[in-house]
Amino acid sequence: AVGGRAAGGGEDEIEDLQCADGIGNDDEEHDRAQQGQGDKAKLLYRAGAIDLGRVVIILRDALQTRQKNHNVITDELVDGDENERHQGLLRSAEEGLPRQADGGFVLGDPDAPLTVVAFEDFLCPACQRYKPTVEKYIETYVATGKARFEYRMLPVVHPGYSRLAAQLAECADTLRPESFWEAHDVLFQIASARAFSDSSSRSFADMMNMSYPELLQCTQDAAQVNTDLRLAQQHNVTGTPTVFVRYGDGPLQVSRFGQHPTFEQLGTLVAEAEFARR
Repeated sequence: AVGGRAAGGGEDEIEDLQCADGIGNDDEEHDRAQQGQGDKAKLLYRAGAIDLGRVVIILRDALQTRQKNHNVITDELVDGDENERHQGLLRSAEEGLPRQADGGFVLGDPDAPLTVVAFEDFLCPACQRYKPTVEKYIETYVATGKARFEYRMLPVVHPGYSRLAAQLAECADTLRPESFWEAHDVLFQIASARAFSDSSSRSFADMMNMSYPELLQCTQDAAQVNTDLRLAQQHNVTGTPTVFVRYGDGPLQVSRFGQHPTFEQLGTLVAEAEFARR
Protein backbone atom coordinates (compact mmCIF):
# COMPACT_ATOMS: atom_id res chain seq x y z
CA ALA A 1 0.00 0.00 0.00
CA VAL A 2 1.12 3.54 -0.63
CA GLY A 3 0.59 4.46 3.00
CA GLY A 4 3.12 1.91 4.23
CA ARG A 5 5.88 2.05 6.78
CA ALA A 6 8.81 4.42 6.58
CA ALA A 7 12.00 2.45 6.05
CA GLY A 8 13.54 1.55 9.37
CA GLY A 9 10.88 3.40 11.35
CA GLY A 10 8.86 2.22 14.32
CA GLU A 11 5.18 2.74 15.10
CA ASP A 12 5.74 6.20 16.62
CA GLU A 13 7.64 7.30 13.52
CA ILE A 14 4.85 6.07 11.24
CA GLU A 15 2.18 7.91 13.21
CA ASP A 16 4.27 11.09 13.14
CA LEU A 17 4.50 10.94 9.33
CA GLN A 18 0.92 10.03 8.52
CA CYS A 19 -2.66 9.88 9.74
CA ALA A 20 -3.86 6.34 9.04
CA ASP A 21 -7.26 5.37 7.71
CA GLY A 22 -9.53 4.36 10.54
CA ILE A 23 -7.98 6.34 13.41
CA GLY A 24 -10.22 8.59 15.41
CA ASN A 25 -13.43 6.59 14.97
CA ASP A 26 -15.20 8.40 17.75
CA ASP A 27 -15.17 11.91 19.19
CA GLU A 28 -12.96 10.96 22.14
CA GLU A 29 -10.29 9.45 19.90
CA HIS A 30 -10.58 12.44 17.57
CA ASP A 31 -9.89 14.84 20.45
CA ARG A 32 -6.90 12.78 21.60
CA ALA A 33 -5.50 12.64 18.07
CA GLN A 34 -5.55 16.42 17.75
CA GLN A 35 -4.70 17.38 21.31
CA GLY A 36 -1.01 16.56 20.93
CA GLN A 37 -0.36 19.06 18.16
CA GLY A 38 -1.31 22.12 20.27
CA ASP A 39 0.90 25.18 20.08
CA LYS A 40 3.50 23.37 17.97
CA ALA A 41 0.98 22.95 15.13
CA LYS A 42 -0.05 26.60 15.38
CA LEU A 43 3.57 27.70 15.09
CA LEU A 44 4.16 25.37 12.14
CA TYR A 45 1.10 26.73 10.40
CA ARG A 46 2.01 30.37 10.96
CA ALA A 47 5.71 29.96 10.23
CA GLY A 48 5.07 28.49 6.80
CA ALA A 49 1.86 30.29 5.96
CA ILE A 50 1.36 31.98 2.62
CA ASP A 51 -1.90 33.38 1.35
CA LEU A 52 -3.16 30.87 -1.22
CA GLY A 53 -5.98 33.24 -2.10
CA ARG A 54 -3.29 35.72 -3.14
CA VAL A 55 -1.55 33.01 -5.17
CA VAL A 56 -4.82 32.44 -7.05
CA ILE A 57 -4.95 36.13 -7.95
CA ILE A 58 -1.30 36.13 -9.08
CA LEU A 59 -1.84 33.09 -11.28
CA ARG A 60 -5.07 34.41 -12.77
CA ASP A 61 -3.44 37.76 -13.56
CA ALA A 62 -0.46 36.00 -15.13
CA LEU A 63 -2.73 33.87 -17.32
CA GLN A 64 -4.69 36.91 -18.42
CA THR A 65 -1.48 38.77 -19.28
CA ARG A 66 -0.28 35.80 -21.29
CA GLN A 67 -3.65 35.66 -23.01
CA LYS A 68 -3.23 39.23 -24.25
CA ASN A 69 0.31 38.51 -25.42
CA HIS A 70 -0.67 35.29 -27.17
CA ASN A 71 -3.62 36.94 -28.87
CA VAL A 72 -1.07 39.06 -30.69
CA ILE A 73 1.27 36.23 -31.71
CA THR A 74 -1.06 33.22 -32.13
CA ASP A 75 -1.75 33.96 -35.81
CA GLU A 76 1.98 33.97 -36.49
CA LEU A 77 2.64 30.54 -34.96
CA VAL A 78 3.61 27.94 -37.53
CA ASP A 79 3.73 24.77 -35.45
CA GLY A 80 0.23 23.26 -35.18
CA ASP A 81 0.90 21.56 -31.83
CA GLU A 82 2.32 24.77 -30.39
CA ASN A 83 -0.71 26.71 -31.61
CA GLU A 84 -3.03 24.17 -29.98
CA ARG A 85 -1.11 24.45 -26.71
CA HIS A 86 -1.42 28.23 -26.71
CA GLN A 87 -5.12 28.05 -27.54
CA GLY A 88 -5.60 25.78 -24.53
CA LEU A 89 -3.83 28.31 -22.36
CA LEU A 90 -6.09 31.07 -23.65
CA ARG A 91 -9.19 29.06 -22.77
CA SER A 92 -7.81 28.48 -19.28
CA ALA A 93 -7.23 32.19 -18.81
CA GLU A 94 -10.76 32.97 -19.95
CA GLU A 95 -12.30 30.37 -17.65
CA GLY A 96 -10.21 31.17 -14.58
CA LEU A 97 -8.20 28.55 -12.72
CA PRO A 98 -9.65 25.21 -13.89
CA ARG A 99 -10.38 22.05 -11.94
CA GLN A 100 -9.42 18.59 -13.13
CA ALA A 101 -11.81 16.67 -15.38
CA ASP A 102 -13.14 14.76 -12.35
CA GLY A 103 -13.53 17.96 -10.33
CA GLY A 104 -10.25 17.75 -8.41
CA PHE A 105 -8.95 21.09 -7.18
CA VAL A 106 -5.68 22.13 -8.80
CA LEU A 107 -3.62 25.30 -8.47
CA GLY A 108 -1.17 26.54 -11.08
CA ASP A 109 -0.46 27.17 -14.74
CA PRO A 110 -2.22 24.51 -16.87
CA ASP A 111 0.86 24.44 -19.09
CA ALA A 112 3.25 23.44 -16.26
CA PRO A 113 4.98 20.08 -16.88
CA LEU A 114 4.60 18.71 -13.35
CA THR A 115 1.73 18.47 -10.86
CA VAL A 116 2.30 17.42 -7.28
CA VAL A 117 -0.83 15.63 -6.04
CA ALA A 118 -1.40 15.42 -2.28
CA PHE A 119 -4.06 13.31 -0.55
CA GLU A 120 -4.72 15.10 2.73
CA ASP A 121 -7.23 15.49 5.54
CA PHE A 122 -7.76 18.99 6.92
CA LEU A 123 -7.96 17.49 10.43
CA CYS A 124 -4.77 15.41 10.16
CA PRO A 125 -1.90 16.53 12.45
CA ALA A 126 0.65 14.98 10.06
CA CYS A 127 -0.80 17.11 7.24
CA GLN A 128 -0.37 20.15 9.47
CA ARG A 129 3.29 19.26 9.89
CA TYR A 130 3.74 18.75 6.14
CA LYS A 131 1.93 21.99 5.25
CA PRO A 132 5.02 24.26 5.41
CA THR A 133 6.70 22.04 2.81
CA VAL A 134 3.64 22.31 0.55
CA GLU A 135 3.43 26.07 1.03
CA LYS A 136 7.10 26.60 0.21
CA TYR A 137 6.66 24.47 -2.92
CA ILE A 138 3.60 26.53 -3.94
CA GLU A 139 5.35 29.83 -3.32
CA THR A 140 8.52 28.79 -5.18
CA TYR A 141 7.21 26.74 -8.09
CA VAL A 142 3.42 27.06 -8.42
CA ALA A 143 3.10 30.85 -8.07
CA THR A 144 5.91 31.22 -10.62
CA GLY A 145 4.22 28.95 -13.20
CA LYS A 146 6.77 26.14 -13.05
CA ALA A 147 4.52 23.48 -11.51
CA ARG A 148 1.03 22.79 -10.21
CA PHE A 149 -0.43 21.55 -6.94
CA GLU A 150 -3.47 19.28 -6.80
CA TYR A 151 -5.30 18.76 -3.51
CA ARG A 152 -7.29 15.57 -2.96
CA MET A 153 -9.52 15.26 0.10
CA LEU A 154 -9.21 11.97 1.95
CA PRO A 155 -11.20 11.71 5.21
CA VAL A 156 -9.27 9.45 7.59
CA VAL A 157 -9.14 11.18 10.98
CA HIS A 158 -12.84 11.36 11.88
CA PRO A 159 -15.73 9.66 10.03
CA GLY A 160 -17.97 12.71 10.31
CA TYR A 161 -15.89 15.84 10.76
CA SER A 162 -13.21 14.99 8.19
CA ARG A 163 -15.88 14.53 5.53
CA LEU A 164 -17.69 17.69 6.66
CA ALA A 165 -14.51 19.76 6.39
CA ALA A 166 -13.99 18.50 2.83
CA GLN A 167 -17.59 19.34 1.92
CA LEU A 168 -17.26 22.84 3.40
CA ALA A 169 -14.19 23.47 1.23
CA GLU A 170 -16.03 22.34 -1.90
CA CYS A 171 -19.11 24.37 -1.02
CA ALA A 172 -17.08 27.51 -0.46
CA ASP A 173 -15.90 27.19 -4.05
CA THR A 174 -19.45 26.46 -5.23
CA LEU A 175 -20.88 29.54 -3.55
CA ARG A 176 -17.89 31.76 -4.35
CA PRO A 177 -15.95 30.42 -7.35
CA GLU A 178 -12.15 30.19 -6.95
CA SER A 179 -12.39 30.42 -3.15
CA PHE A 180 -11.38 26.78 -2.52
CA TRP A 181 -7.79 27.71 -1.73
CA GLU A 182 -8.84 30.37 0.75
CA ALA A 183 -11.15 27.79 2.33
CA HIS A 184 -8.26 25.30 2.35
CA ASP A 185 -6.19 27.68 4.48
CA VAL A 186 -9.09 28.58 6.80
CA LEU A 187 -9.91 24.93 7.51
CA PHE A 188 -6.28 24.13 8.30
CA GLN A 189 -6.21 27.16 10.57
CA ILE A 190 -9.34 26.07 12.44
CA ALA A 191 -8.07 22.50 12.83
CA SER A 192 -4.64 23.63 14.03
CA ALA A 193 -6.10 25.88 16.70
CA ARG A 194 -8.52 23.39 18.26
CA ALA A 195 -10.27 20.09 17.66
CA PHE A 196 -12.92 20.27 14.92
CA SER A 197 -16.42 20.25 16.40
CA ASP A 198 -20.05 21.03 15.62
CA SER A 199 -19.34 24.74 16.03
CA SER A 200 -16.49 24.70 13.52
CA SER A 201 -18.85 24.99 10.54
CA ARG A 202 -20.17 28.30 11.85
CA SER A 203 -16.63 29.49 12.57
CA PHE A 204 -15.70 28.60 9.00
CA ALA A 205 -18.68 30.52 7.60
CA ASP A 206 -17.77 33.57 9.68
CA MET A 207 -14.10 33.48 8.65
CA MET A 208 -15.04 33.07 4.99
CA ASN A 209 -17.76 35.77 5.25
CA MET A 210 -20.31 33.33 3.85
CA SER A 211 -23.87 32.41 4.74
CA TYR A 212 -23.89 29.60 7.30
CA PRO A 213 -27.31 28.22 6.20
CA GLU A 214 -26.26 28.25 2.55
CA LEU A 215 -23.04 26.40 3.34
CA LEU A 216 -24.87 23.74 5.32
CA GLN A 217 -27.47 23.32 2.59
CA CYS A 218 -24.71 22.91 0.00
CA THR A 219 -22.95 20.19 2.02
CA GLN A 220 -25.96 17.94 1.50
CA ASP A 221 -24.96 17.50 -2.15
CA ALA A 222 -21.19 18.11 -2.05
CA ALA A 223 -19.63 14.93 -3.43
CA GLN A 224 -16.08 15.79 -4.55
CA VAL A 225 -14.77 14.04 -1.45
CA ASN A 226 -16.34 10.81 -2.75
CA THR A 227 -14.54 11.21 -6.06
CA ASP A 228 -11.24 11.83 -4.28
CA LEU A 229 -11.84 8.84 -2.01
CA ARG A 230 -12.37 6.56 -5.01
CA LEU A 231 -9.15 7.84 -6.56
CA ALA A 232 -7.33 7.13 -3.31
CA GLN A 233 -8.70 3.60 -3.22
CA GLN A 234 -7.59 3.00 -6.82
CA HIS A 235 -4.04 3.84 -5.78
CA ASN A 236 -4.13 2.04 -2.40
CA VAL A 237 -3.81 5.23 -0.38
CA THR A 238 -4.61 4.54 3.27
CA GLY A 239 -3.17 7.55 5.07
CA THR A 240 -2.51 11.27 4.83
CA PRO A 241 -0.49 13.02 3.64
CA THR A 242 0.37 10.85 0.63
CA VAL A 243 2.02 12.53 -2.34
CA PHE A 244 2.03 11.51 -6.00
CA VAL A 245 3.19 13.28 -9.16
CA ARG A 246 1.51 13.78 -12.49
CA TYR A 247 3.44 14.64 -15.66
CA GLY A 248 1.38 16.74 -18.06
CA ASP A 249 -2.10 15.26 -18.24
CA GLY A 250 -0.83 11.78 -17.45
CA PRO A 251 -1.85 9.38 -14.66
CA LEU A 252 -0.74 9.55 -11.05
CA GLN A 253 2.72 8.15 -10.40
CA VAL A 254 4.56 7.35 -7.20
CA SER A 255 7.43 9.77 -6.74
CA ARG A 256 10.89 8.24 -6.64
CA PHE A 257 11.31 10.10 -3.35
CA GLY A 258 8.41 8.28 -1.67
CA GLN A 259 5.17 9.58 -0.22
CA HIS A 260 6.55 12.53 1.78
CA PRO A 261 9.11 14.29 -0.44
CA THR A 262 10.98 17.20 1.10
CA PHE A 263 10.95 20.67 -0.43
CA GLU A 264 14.38 20.01 -1.94
CA GLN A 265 13.18 16.75 -3.46
CA LEU A 266 10.11 18.47 -4.90
CA GLY A 267 12.44 21.02 -6.45
CA THR A 268 14.43 18.20 -8.05
CA LEU A 269 11.24 16.75 -9.55
CA VAL A 270 10.29 20.16 -10.98
CA ALA A 271 13.74 20.61 -12.52
CA GLU A 272 13.65 17.13 -14.03
CA ALA A 273 10.21 17.72 -15.54
CA GLU A 274 11.33 21.03 -17.03
CA PHE A 275 14.45 19.41 -18.51
CA ALA A 276 12.46 16.50 -19.97
CA ARG A 277 10.14 18.87 -21.81
CA ARG A 278 12.93 20.75 -23.59
